[in-house]
Amino acid sequence: MTAGQRAVVDARVAAAIARGSRQAAGGWSRLTTRTALLLALLVLVVLPTLVVAGAAMLSTESPFGLAGPSEMNREIAVAKSVTPIPTGFAWPDSLRAKDSVAYSRGGGRVMVEYIAMCMWQIDWLDARTSQDSVRQAADRDVIASFPSWYSYSEPFGSQSYRDVLDRVISAADRDDPAPVAANVALNCAGLRR
Repeated sequence: MTAGQRAVVDARVAAAIARGSRQAAGGWSRLTTRTALLLALLVLVVLPTLVVAGAAMLSTESPFGLAGPSEMNREIAVAKSVTPIPTGFAWPDSLRAKDSVAYSRGGGRVMVEYIAMCMWQIDWLDARTSQDSVRQAADRDVIASFPSWYSYSEPFGSQSYRDVLDRVISAADRDDPAPVAANVALNCAGLRR
């Protein structure tokens, strides 16, 4: 490369560097303004919203709040003392809160009632198979009362859950074991007299 050619290339490089520095300076101020606005939005709106929502999710399940295992076990014990179960059944040993887990208040009563509902369905099926019409009628009366139970209602009992129980209630009322047996098979595993 000749000295003249080198001078032309050096001039072009110097001009490009100068243009880049001016553009970078102007771009930096635009970037700084834009960045400052985004940071302000993040700090003033997004982060407080995330902090409040995160704290709410971790600290409570409104409106009930969270309970530790000892409180949940007390709730389970009280619910067991007032929830009827068929003769010959006993509460399973597994019906207790596990350590290091948070539970929704009211959930202990719901767990107890779910198990009791299964017991009543199992007993109704057994009474029907045994042709024990007195026990079958008594079980049917308890099954018909499920809509008055705490776990059947909002917020613990969803509409789909109530639909399943309504099919069970209707089936027991018309002496149709198939829907009751299907529900027992799907939701009452391990429960026996």
